[in-house]
Amino acid sequence: MLPIKITEIKPVKPKNDYLGKVFSAVREDDDSNFDLIISLEQHDISFREFSHFLITIDHLYGRFYKKGFLSYSMSPDVHLKASEIRQGSIDIIIENVFKKLSINNVVYFFLMIKYLPALFKETSETIKNITESWSNYENARKTRLERKNIRIELRKDELLKNLSDDEIKKLGRNLMDKYGKEKKSLKKAARFAAKKLLNVKLKQKKS
Repeated sequence: MLPIKITEIKPVKPKNDYLGKVFSAVREDDDSNFDLIISLEQHDISFREFSHFLITIDHLYGRFYKKGFLSYSMSPDVHLKASEIRQGSIDIIIENVFKKLSINNVVYFFLMIKYLPALFKETSETIKNITESWSNYENARKTRLERKNIRIELRKDELLKNLSDDEIKKLGRNLMDKYGKEKKSLKKAARFAAKKLLNVKLKQKKS
């Protein structure tokens, strides 16, 4: 998986759950001025695939909205916006993300973007696209296989090295459940991310 860079970080109080262990270095207070930056390869961008990627990111964000996804959908003023799009690579900047979401939801939002490429493996015979099983989501064997595959990807991540096996399993299970709510656009978004997503990072604003 792609490496994550977290710059100018400060420690926070320890948490009891795995989410706190993942981002133990990120401040919890409301004044944590961090931007979330999504970097994409800038050449040969399919309008259609890019639109599915952006819609999926918007939906992932909206499901963390404190009043619920339906309220988010009907409230244009709170819809996710890019404060800036930079050239070079395409950097999509989401400003002050900790002022928009709780720290737990930032963790999930961050990881769900980062691991989109893991959901689409065009050349792999063993890692299947997880969206294939959602027409029969109660199929226990497929569900176990999919969760196993996402855990494999999670264990490769240096950021998650302090998590126990049980915590990796819990994280993988929760990510899969949250991804499952976006089955309509997720497959195409994952395909785009597999080809174009370069990095996802949290960067603290300079004071």
